[in-house]
Amino acid sequence: MMDKVRQKVKTFLHDMFSHPLYLITHPIKGFYEFKRENKAKTYVAWIYLALMCLLSMVQYLANGFIINRNDPNRFNAYLTIIIVVAPVILVTVGNWSATALMDGKGTMSDIFKLVCYSLFPVVIVGFPLVIISNYITLEEVNFLNIMSLISMIIMGYMIFFGFMGIHEYSVSKNVFSILATVLAVAVIIFICLLFLTLVQQFVSFIIAIYKEIVFRFF
Repeated sequence: MMDKVRQKVKTFLHDMFSHPLYLITHPIKGFYEFKRENKAKTYVAWIYLALMCLLSMVQYLANGFIINRNDPNRFNAYLTIIIVVAPVILVTVGNWSATALMDGKGTMSDIFKLVCYSLFPVVIVGFPLVIISNYITLEEVNFLNIMSLISMIIMGYMIFFGFMGIHEYSVSKNVFSILATVLAVAVIIFICLLFLTLVQQFVSFIIAIYKEIVFRFF
């Protein structure tokens, strides 16, 4: 029984930490195996997405007063989750839409897992920085900014090589696909805003008709 528990814990730690670190240090081979050998785990992707949501909440509420200008009374957990999840969905759908026209080999599931795995450096660095932010002076704030910037750069590095690996692109084609993804995301946002505007106008029209009927007949 204990051996099975140890094995499960070992597997979990490998999937959560060793494998993402391997992807960072061996991006070409790592991201090739990410899809081809099915080494990417869906549950790990969801955990890192959940941890990113949690980190955003913790940063809003628990960052040191030197860098925290947020009002705790205005905290909205649902909005915080949307701010984290929406970009992941947009990048996933945008990249899938763009690469579907460019002979990309990655599926939407592959893209989603890749984007969530790329949150690894931000999550790993983010939680300790929240603790550190409560014990630093104003002169040491640059340290936090540099560490946050490094984690974001590594995230971008993982996304770049990840797209190249799962879609089997060359560097130049991968750069073009990323530009196409940005364009696709912009189009999706425009369509969503247009749809919301139309819905809002339709709802306003229905309410106006309802009020007119009530005013005239009741």
